[in-house]
Amino acid sequence: MANADVWQIIETDEFYRQFLRKDSGEDIKNEAIIQGFSVAEQLKKLAEGISLLDKELQRQVLENHEDLLSQATWIEKLEGVLSVMQSHVQCLLSAVERLRTKIIEPFNKVEMQTMMLSNLHATSDLLRRVTRIQHLSKRLNALMQAGPAGTIDIIKAAQSLSELSQITEDVDLSGLEVVEEELRTIRLHRNDVEKQTRLMLNQGLQSQNQTQVTTAVQVFSNLGSLSTTVSQVMEGAKQRVTRSIKEALDVQTLTHVATADASKTRGAPGRAAMPSPGNASMFRSRLWSALEHLFDSSIYTECSQIELLQRVLLKKVRDLSLVSHIQNAAYIDLLPKDQQELTSNFWLEVSTQLSRQLIQASQSASFLKQTLEGEYPKFLRLYLDLCKRLQAVGRSSDQGEIILQDAEPQAGKTAVFELNRDVVVAFENAYLSRSVSRLLDPVNLMFSGEVVPSHEEVDSLIRTITSELSVSLVDVSLSRTVARNISKTVRLFCLKCEQMTVTGGEATQVIDSCTPGQLTNISIANLLHYLNGQVARVVSNMKNSLPSDTISIVLESLQNTDELTRGIVNPILSSITDAIEAIILTMHNEDYSMGPVPNASTNMATRKPDAPCSLYMKELQDFISRAVKNYLAVFQNQDVVSKCCVSVAGRCLELFLRHACLVRPLGEGGRMKLAADFAQMELAVAPLCRQVSELGRPYKMLRSFRPLLFLTVEDIQACTALGDVIPYSLVLLSLFARGPQELLSPHQSANWSVSRFSQWLDTHPSERERLELMSGALQRYQQTVRQRGETKFHSVYPVMVNLLERGMKTAGK
Repeated sequence: MANADVWQIIETDEFYRQFLRKDSGEDIKNEAIIQGFSVAEQLKKLAEGISLLDKELQRQVLENHEDLLSQATWIEKLEGVLSVMQSHVQCLLSAVERLRTKIIEPFNKVEMQTMMLSNLHATSDLLRRVTRIQHLSKRLNALMQAGPAGTIDIIKAAQSLSELSQITEDVDLSGLEVVEEELRTIRLHRNDVEKQTRLMLNQGLQSQNQTQVTTAVQVFSNLGSLSTTVSQVMEGAKQRVTRSIKEALDVQTLTHVATADASKTRGAPGRAAMPSPGNASMFRSRLWSALEHLFDSSIYTECSQIELLQRVLLKKVRDLSLVSHIQNAAYIDLLPKDQQELTSNFWLEVSTQLSRQLIQASQSASFLKQTLEGEYPKFLRLYLDLCKRLQAVGRSSDQGEIILQDAEPQAGKTAVFELNRDVVVAFENAYLSRSVSRLLDPVNLMFSGEVVPSHEEVDSLIRTITSELSVSLVDVSLSRTVARNISKTVRLFCLKCEQMTVTGGEATQVIDSCTPGQLTNISIANLLHYLNGQVARVVSNMKNSLPSDTISIVLESLQNTDELTRGIVNPILSSITDAIEAIILTMHNEDYSMGPVPNASTNMATRKPDAPCSLYMKELQDFISRAVKNYLAVFQNQDVVSKCCVSVAGRCLELFLRHACLVRPLGEGGRMKLAADFAQMELAVAPLCRQVSELGRPYKMLRSFRPLLFLTVEDIQACTALGDVIPYSLVLLSLFARGPQELLSPHQSANWSVSRFSQWLDTHPSERERLELMSGALQRYQQTVRQRGETKFHSVYPVMVNLLERGMKTAGK
């Protein structure tokens, strides 16, 4: 039976299969199968299974007996090899033990010799140190016993102490009797040198002696205590500044002194209380004296000393950097990074302390607060003077630019001592608030009634503005802020004036003499002009002292007065314009159809017209002259009025040209009369402007159009002024009058009145739209001619069509 058959029998048999499975889930099922057999049957099945396994084992042994014998033989050989290896291992262990015995003894001897050598080296180094200490101690004693320590001696002593410090810093010399006396002497000499050097440093800083400070810095650098000494100097200066600030702002002291002075004056005992009205001025005087001493003496002295110290320190760094980069780095290591900017750090601390103490003092004493707020410019001047003096010290110092390794270049020294706004911001805001009130209150007061303010009231406001600008000269920022307040004042003044301005028909009539409303508006406009002139005069007088942006702010605010004046003048000018248009419209009531004038010159383009002035032109001249005299000349701000009148004069010329082109019928004598009107028109608008030539394009059109009245249509077509000076639409409009009655003008073709057509032209300034309207009139004429069966157009028609095409091309560009 094959091996596969035996296993197949066992796996397929339910009884045998239970011995092959390890699943716990099949336990219940297996028990059920076993219970299905009796004990005898189970034993029989087991016996049969064992028999099958025995047979299978025998079969496997018979088939593989050679392999089994071979494996048994190799096991015996392996046991022999292991026995040989065990003997070799024993030999190796014995050899290792013998080698260990030979190595340990020399190692112990070498170790002992090494320890002895190390001890010899330590002893030798200690002896060298002791010898050097004794030598340096003798030299130090000689230097210190030579008399009062001079500059050279103290530097040499510091060098010796520095070397002694390096010698003793890594070794314990306690217990060595040979150097105990020297070490004690060295400590005494070190204390003595530090004491004298500190005294030298203080004296040098107080007297601004750079040589003494440099020597002291060198000594402390040699002693290795430079950083500590600098910190002590900084801390001492901060404490002195803080104490000086507190003393200057001590209300009790100031009050006591002021009261004592008042008592001496009155001969009566005083009280240590808040200043009374009688001694308030003494209190302020004492306060300002204390603040002047604080800024001019205490803070300036301490800041200049710190400036000198930093100057010496950075000069030392620069000198070392020229010698060796490594030495420079080593020196910088002795000086912390925050001490490389002593001046800026100290100034920041001074500003912080000053700000804190001022706030505390003002909160505890209302009178002190009122004094600083009311006379803020004086306080600011003291502060700015201090900054300027310190900046001058920084500029004059021969410090140079120092660029440290792994550090950014230092900023310019003049930027260190800048005004810190945190110190003055609280008092500045209060002062500016009062300044605004001082500026705005007069404006509100002068406009409290219904009467236009007088020049005297404006002069009072001007004096206030002058005073505010004068006291703001101490600081650019303050001056700029005051200028903004003045700008607010001018705007408020303009707003009040605008509220008083009269509007409606009473303010715009131009028929009768000036109404009360117009007189009020004229007074307001003249008052605005007076304010403008006075403020401009004040600024002009201070232009050498005021910053340019301050001047700009004030002058820009004055433009509001011109704008309001324009707002008052423009309604009147609008009424004048309407009246001018109404008068020009009466041109069409004139008769321009008369024939040629007898004995007239053939060169009509150059001949001066002999025709009399038209009635409407006479009326126009009289009206403009009267309007200018009664309604415009009374305004004092003639610059604004003249600028506004330019547009009115230009409008007058445009209307005249427009309606002159609409005149129909127009005969040869009518052209002469119309040419005379052209000449008279220049005289009519002359009162509205300084020079008629300044009217620009309208004036050029007037002068260029007049010769066209006497030219033929062919000459008009060749005129070079067309399209450049004179619009094509205007020339076409004038040519309608030269055509037959069937060639209706554009307004006649549209069945409009002349006034309505004029309004349409005002609302349609586009040249293309105007030409399109005239094109419609020409097309209507063309249709009329064809309907009549005529084969020929009037001679003016092709010229007009040609001009229309040229105009449309120009308008399309």
